[in-house]
Amino acid sequence: MSREDAEKGYQAYLLAAIRWLAGVAIACTRRKPRIYTHMQPDGWKAEPVVITNRFAPDADLDPATRAPVGDEGYNLYILNESANWDHTTAKAILFSIWQRPWAHSWIILESPEHRLECGHTGDFGLNEQRYHEGVFQRVRDGHPDPIAYLWQTRFDGQFQLGKPNRPPTFVWRMPITRRRYQLIHDYVMNRKYDQFGARSNNCTDMVIETAALAGINLIHRMRLTLPSKSKVWGRTQNVWTDPQYRVLEYSTPEVLEVDLRQLVSLGIGSDATKWYLSLKH
Repeated sequence: MSREDAEKGYQAYLLAAIRWLAGVAIACTRRKPRIYTHMQPDGWKAEPVVITNRFAPDADLDPATRAPVGDEGYNLYILNESANWDHTTAKAILFSIWQRPWAHSWIILESPEHRLECGHTGDFGLNEQRYHEGVFQRVRDGHPDPIAYLWQTRFDGQFQLGKPNRPPTFVWRMPITRRRYQLIHDYVMNRKYDQFGARSNNCTDMVIETAALAGINLIHRMRLTLPSKSKVWGRTQNVWTDPQYRVLEYSTPEVLEVDLRQLVSLGIGSDATKWYLSLKH
């Protein structure tokens, strides 16, 4: 296969992936999580942030299949817990978050001799209200910009070592080389974990950064265009009055899991969920 043919094949794949993520395919309109919504009359819109290049220029790929390859026994696992938030309307996502406020992403870095399971956690609510609690409290208080609470940075971030206290909804495995294993290991062990944010520097961002070191770029960010007001608890409440809070963009396990499942269907990486859930931790 020539480089030109490979590039054409990749472009066709990426277009298909974008359409799948955007909900253009009819089948996707019947699946959860619902992560795409056209602009609504009230100003609400939800859309994943797409990427331009799936693989890094120096990615380790099979020349025939364009799938990642690695050295024997070396793998990167991405573990994801999706909360299945409903992004169809502002009211729907508020209700989803109220019911299931937590989602999480983390990794396993594997060599022939060792497995390192780790991630980035934070927003524990010890000194300040957790993000979802703070937004709802501001709504109750009649704050003019309750969504602005998500723009704050927390300083309670921690390095998660080992298995968290909840199972993943999906586990994706990708082979890597020994060189990339060492790059990722050094990055994970030297990364700063004290800061944590809803819009950046969170658990999903940490996973995406390690995947990039493995040579692959993952679709993981959501862009919400927010109405200025929405009905909450039966009353119309402010969402924002300052236009700087009209658009919220953030990394989320919801979008990441959709992308990981799509990659498996295209032969990029593999589904390791049953394997992980069968392990004795």
